[in-house]
Amino acid sequence: MAHKIIQKWPDNLVLVRHGQSIYNEERELINRGVLKTYTKNIKDVRNADIPLSKKGREQAAKTAEFLKNHYKNFDIIFASPFERALETAKIIAKKFPKSRFIIEERIREKEFGIADGLTADELKTLFPYEYERKQKEKKYYYRPIGGEAFTDVNLRIWSFLNTLVREYPKTNILIVSHSAVMMSFRKLLEKFDEETLLEIDKKDMIKNCAMISYRFDSNLKPKPKLNLEFYNKIAW
Repeated sequence: MAHKIIQKWPDNLVLVRHGQSIYNEERELINRGVLKTYTKNIKDVRNADIPLSKKGREQAAKTAEFLKNHYKNFDIIFASPFERALETAKIIAKKFPKSRFIIEERIREKEFGIADGLTADELKTLFPYEYERKQKEKKYYYRPIGGEAFTDVNLRIWSFLNTLVREYPKTNILIVSHSAVMMSFRKLLEKFDEETLLEIDKKDMIKNCAMISYRFDSNLKPKPKLNLEFYNKIAW
């Protein structure tokens, strides 16, 4: 006699990275050699308070259009409390006025501690031991003083996923967050190891306002679960 499947997962789980922030804008200029370091707009502001750029707001609006056309409705929109993600989520939420809107700090940005707002050259100059430790530990396990490693982010996302399974089965969920957090979702949902996560992060880094979509698949073996529909999709 076949056992009836009890669905614990949401029907749809969609993750969206925040739009371009003024930090992302300046980092691009640093990478191109136009700036040597971040301006006071970054250095004098908490990471949590960095806003979207004009381009970021435009990206959010176009992403909202895509989500409305593709999904029609979300039961709940979860937003990181960090300004750039919260602003992105509020722009998207205008298309979904019936959705419940929840600010969820477990999906906040990965915390960078002592390295926050520093270029690689500045970290090397100001904190040479910390720079050397970063090279040794590498991106996945490196935990800056006062900050987090990927493993720390994984713990809070694991807690959040447990909440989704316990409280929100058979719902349509939208999460507006950050790139490291979105990679943590993939790591946990798809059982990635360190090497796989870093390879994806290097070859196909999550773009601003990019989307990851999972749908519940009752036919998956050995047991039904969320199945990846698409990764790093942009609508702008």
